[in-house]
Amino acid sequence: MKIKRNIFFILLYFFTATILLFSAQTENTTRRFGIFIGSNNGGRERVMLRYAVTDAKSMINVFSEMGGIANKDSVLLVEPTIKEINNRIDAMHEQVLHAAGNNRRTEIVFYYSGHSDEDGLLLNREKYTYRELRDRINSIPSDMRIVILDSCASGAFTRLKGGEKTLPFLMDSSFSAEGYAFLTSSSINEVSQESDKIAASYFTHSLVSGLRGAADSVGDGRVTLNELYRFAYSETISRTETSLYGTQHPSYDIQINGTGDVVLTDINQTSAGIMFDENLTGRLSIRNSRDHLIAEITKSGRPMELGLEPGLYRITLQQGGDLLRTEVTLIEKKRILVTENNFTMINAEPTRSRGEENRHSLPKSNLYTFFFNAIYEPFPFPLIGFVNFGIGNHDILQLGFINWNTKNFSGVQAGFVNTTIGDFIGFQPGFVNTTTGKNFSGFQAGFVNTTTSKDFSGFQAGFINTVTGKDFSGFQAGFVNTIVGDVKGVQASFVNTSTDKIDGMQLGFVNVAPRGIKGYQLGFVNYTDSIEDGIPIGFISVVREGGYKAIEYSFSEFYTYNVEFKIGVEIFYSTIIAAYNQTNEFSYDNFALGFGIGSIIPIGEVFFFNPEANYLSSLFWKNDSINYLSFIPYFGINLGKFSILAGPSVAWAQSTYRKTEIPKPLFYLHSYDIDNYNKIIVAARAVLRLQL
Repeated sequence: MKIKRNIFFILLYFFTATILLFSAQTENTTRRFGIFIGSNNGGRERVMLRYAVTDAKSMINVFSEMGGIANKDSVLLVEPTIKEINNRIDAMHEQVLHAAGNNRRTEIVFYYSGHSDEDGLLLNREKYTYRELRDRINSIPSDMRIVILDSCASGAFTRLKGGEKTLPFLMDSSFSAEGYAFLTSSSINEVSQESDKIAASYFTHSLVSGLRGAADSVGDGRVTLNELYRFAYSETISRTETSLYGTQHPSYDIQINGTGDVVLTDINQTSAGIMFDENLTGRLSIRNSRDHLIAEITKSGRPMELGLEPGLYRITLQQGGDLLRTEVTLIEKKRILVTENNFTMINAEPTRSRGEENRHSLPKSNLYTFFFNAIYEPFPFPLIGFVNFGIGNHDILQLGFINWNTKNFSGVQAGFVNTTIGDFIGFQPGFVNTTTGKNFSGFQAGFVNTTTSKDFSGFQAGFINTVTGKDFSGFQAGFVNTIVGDVKGVQASFVNTSTDKIDGMQLGFVNVAPRGIKGYQLGFVNYTDSIEDGIPIGFISVVREGGYKAIEYSFSEFYTYNVEFKIGVEIFYSTIIAAYNQTNEFSYDNFALGFGIGSIIPIGEVFFFNPEANYLSSLFWKNDSINYLSFIPYFGINLGKFSILAGPSVAWAQSTYRKTEIPKPLFYLHSYDIDNYNKIIVAARAVLRLQL
């Protein structure tokens, strides 16, 4: 008996210890939150950036894939206002409090790419001061706060407390580090630079490469804060020391208590990866199937692994003056080893050094006439001719019947047909305007305007406007507007359509938003899957989810039978009315049709207030009719699908033909005769309504 009792207590001890150990592990898990901001527009006095939004998307992708931030805990803000940023910080504050209440360790990541000066972030025409931003970030009760600013003069953000540089971060790998880390792309008096070649800013490009594994100097498959800063600092300096604007020096302000460095990404979290053999050396460039540069690494004599998504990748290796290339296809849950034997030699493309005046390395010579112009970059003068063909990047002005650019264009193109294959910043007036680059910022005016740019920010005015990129931010004005992608802006035309959710307004005869809208629709016919923080206003407004549809029957002061169909949303719906007044003899004169609007305002869970305004017109055959304009403030009660409403009615009746007097109402409380052809009638109405 004693032995059994001892066995029981031993088992109880181990069971309790296991539970406590599991609880301790659960409590010590970390939940990470992120806000990622991209803003190309720094106001009228600042040049429009090309890659700030792209940088923010790259950062949120890498943290989602291998940085431990769940999709529900991160948000991407594109061209936000200060109010929108503060709202997201406040929401993060509440999320952190909730997680901390569940004994969870919390970390936050705040990333911004865009314009700034020595005082703060420049968001279009607003300035978000560093002091306000820093105070808001510091108010969040998180165990670790990481702020990354990729913008000009952002080093001022790290100087608010006047601290001096110390060793960047802690050196061991335990898990009790607490405090903050503020990283900026440049010092207080430096510009932050972006590059068309890498389609990103130098600093963020270095961060992304490092986070994917290039910064893992220890080789443990994890990238820490210390490793990332050292890698990004070295890469940014080496890439900018020969640039036009001079060397760019990333800066920091660190205050960490306890022991341990912060692990930012775990390469093992990705579903696929590339392992580079330790004997492989040189400069590696990795591009995906869309030719987007994913990472650049100077590979020394140690093994290295990058975490990537499944897909096709093209890897270029530069060793001195030699260029080698290979392609690998990554599949789910597989790591592929790449050695020097996998590469084959390729020919170097003809090129030139930045600022080099001699052009002997160009593949062809320029042709400049008044009829046909074929110009290779660089060409700092306007192109004026019947046909203008720009090979490479081009700026300033192209004026002709046909204007064509094979890469990026910044300036004005004016002609019958304007086409830009690369990124476009500027103004295109013409009959047909087309841009197919990654980013579009500017204005297109023509009969047909088309852009397949991934990001659109600007204005299109034409008969047909089409955007097939991922993001649209701006204004469309034309007969037909079509957007395939996310919309943040205004569509104004006869027909407006969008395949993705709209954040803004549609203004036209027919408005279609099959993925939903956050904003307003104003048109004769509106259709949307759902609507948030807005109202559809029109003759027929169909909202598939959360919409309002109902049929009702009533007996009014003028017509024996009234049938009404209501459609829209509860806060604002439209009504189509059909009425008939039964008499001894059948007559078309006794029919009436009409239109109305109304709003349902809940009073508790059962009762509601429902004001309506309706217009009704009788159908006479001799060009004369009687029009009724009524206002009814209903009060109703919900009975499931059915509801009963009652309220007073004030109607103005007018005869449009002086020989047709207004008939006597069927019932009324009071009647005011202005004359025989204008009357005001006060009555009461009761309605039975069925919600569909």
